[in-house]
Amino acid sequence: MRYLSGKITDFIIKAGVISEESYEIYQYGFQIGMEMFSCFAVCLAIAIYLHMIVEFAVFTMIFMLLRTYAGGIHLNSFSGCFICSVMVQTIILIINRQYTLTCPVSWLIIFCGALLILKVAPVENINRELDLDERKHCKEVTIKVLIGIIFFSAGCTVGRISNILSLIALTILQVLVSQYLGIAKYKYEKNRRR
Repeated sequence: MRYLSGKITDFIIKAGVISEESYEIYQYGFQIGMEMFSCFAVCLAIAIYLHMIVEFAVFTMIFMLLRTYAGGIHLNSFSGCFICSVMVQTIILIINRQYTLTCPVSWLIIFCGALLILKVAPVENINRELDLDERKHCKEVTIKVLIGIIFFSAGCTVGRISNILSLIALTILQVLVSQYLGIAKYKYEKNRRR
């Protein structure tokens, strides 16, 4: 991805769209964008194969909103992140299809998970530590996202859409696990740097 993003950046510099001083910023942006798109495309293809497009959309929306603001583990390589992301999403979808959680169990996970996610949000990364204002902003947005998820879950409960309610619970559980793994990784890497 780095090679291809470099080629794209070289092309737009030669076309005069951006200056050479902005090379690193654009190259990195293109690389991240292509990596995210490739992961999204593979997960979507798997969801289409599994006939779980709605479930994919729900998982992706909740996961991305929570991970963006509440944080979680970040792996050190694109290939590791790609494989882990695709596997986790596929496993969550398959588990939810095979073992739909009951409504009370789903709500227990959603409420407890939301409280625990909020307690530690945002989880920092050794490569991207947050200042006080950024932490406050992420915490506030996390609260709004969790409130939205709870209202969405209530709608699923009223509409008796138990498979989506179960999926929401599993997604929250997955984000929670990711957060605590991220905290452990951050502490480990911070101690190693000392």
